[in-house]
Amino acid sequence: MKNTLDEWIALHEQEFIQDITALVEIPSVSVKGGSTPCGEECFRALEKMLELGKNYGLETEMIGGRCGRISLGEAEREIGIWNHLDIVPAGEGWTYPPFACQRQGDFLIGRGTQDNKGPAVAVLYALRYLKEQGMPAKVRFSQILGCEEECGMEDAGWYVTQRRAPDWSFVADCGFPVCCGEKGICRIALRSEKIMERIKDISGGTAVNSVPAHAAAVLEHDGELVSIEAEGISGHAAFPEGTENAVKLLAEQLMTYPLGEKEYKMAEFLGKICTDGYGIGLGIACEDSLSGRLTCNCGLIRRREGAVILQLDIRYPVTFSGAQIIEKVRTAAEEGGFRIIETEDDPPFYLEPGLPFIQILMEAYQEETKEQKLPYVMGGGTYARRIPHAVAFGPGMSADMRELKLPAGHGGCHSADEAQSIANLQKAIRIYVRAIEKLNLWMTGEKNK
Repeated sequence: MKNTLDEWIALHEQEFIQDITALVEIPSVSVKGGSTPCGEECFRALEKMLELGKNYGLETEMIGGRCGRISLGEAEREIGIWNHLDIVPAGEGWTYPPFACQRQGDFLIGRGTQDNKGPAVAVLYALRYLKEQGMPAKVRFSQILGCEEECGMEDAGWYVTQRRAPDWSFVADCGFPVCCGEKGICRIALRSEKIMERIKDISGGTAVNSVPAHAAAVLEHDGELVSIEAEGISGHAAFPEGTENAVKLLAEQLMTYPLGEKEYKMAEFLGKICTDGYGIGLGIACEDSLSGRLTCNCGLIRRREGAVILQLDIRYPVTFSGAQIIEKVRTAAEEGGFRIIETEDDPPFYLEPGLPFIQILMEAYQEETKEQKLPYVMGGGTYARRIPHAVAFGPGMSADMRELKLPAGHGGCHSADEAQSIANLQKAIRIYVRAIEKLNLWMTGEKNK
């Protein structure tokens, strides 16, 4: 007699946690220029994930050392389920070791437990369960794994040049239920004049898409070098609620010292653009009914040849254009003593929520959770914006982290002490099993017969 899905999940809980831990222990920040396309650690993470898939009886394939694929079924038509194994840098201020994946109660803590290694293993276990149950896969279900999601997502575009794009895809890298659209993502680099007089060094942030938790400067004051540090509250650039940009706090401290005229203007500009996470200080604040407010994050600041370099991450609503945003930033930057030196615009996308593919995913979510939430648009960016016929679909769900007693701002996907609820991942397995079963029928025209 076969186990029910709930029994199967309970039976394999320790193994599930061990598999997530094995991936989290690999510090797979994507890097260029090594002997492998995304760096040795990303290659190790791909190898480990494919090893797990092979151990569970699924077909596996390494694709150019840049992507991997784990498949159930051999049909011509294909459903893609996308995850990424690269991570943002750990950064500073962790209470727990970032690459040990420690369990505390219902939570796993470590970089990648939320984004996106925990979800990747949840998808794998859904495929594993259906393989063990003998589901006749009438289409090919392919878990596609990349290693450049956090640094441009070029791997997704590259994958579809090496293997055809799936007929339909969902990306397991957002909150449930279905994310049917994503804001535009505009990255802008700004450079000041050569202004360093009293300020000898300045730095802050670890990634442009993370709110800086730490910023520091060294300046000359009364004939001595003084070190200044600021501690903020980190988080994902697309979700500024509850964060505090350390660059703003550093700018406030700098302005309490006697600075050169241009240095003071620079610090004043920093405070202005980092005061909120919505672009008000830059004059680019906007919103629409489909996707909400624009967000703006000054994610990196560095000194270079006597000048200051800033990197901005801007997520703008789906009914606006990146060109509009860039021109407004240009005007504000010039007023603050900066000029634009580089821009990158990734336009928004939006699919109608009434599409049958989206409705099937929604049915799986609603049947399992008994919740009637609607499809939504978000500021986060996923592979869905790089591939045709794609949406994002979980597995993020709310979780009460108070039992962890983490410092303010900790626990999020790009934050220190990134944490993931085991129970939520197990619920995600159940949702993904339902979704795959339904898609298996829909793709062959059997649904609703």
